[in-house]
Amino acid sequence: MKVDGQIVSEEEWQRRASEWIPTQAEREFVASLMKPVTAPGQFASWIAPPARGINHQALDFEYVTALPAN
Repeated sequence: MKVDGQIVSEEEWQRRASEWIPTQAEREFVASLMKPVTAPGQFASWIAPPARGINHQALDFEYVTALPAN
């Protein structure tokens, strides 16, 4: 399929939408991959770890800390 920015007719959209829009099974598969990871130094399996941290901090640097309770 070539994407060329051409407007398609309603008829063509109805006929070919399933080629362009993810299926429910595809959406569920992607959702199954996207598990949050919040521990310092760990990265979600669906992204590549960066070469270095923000402002050259260590990759396991704790960028966000909880404020003390009042």
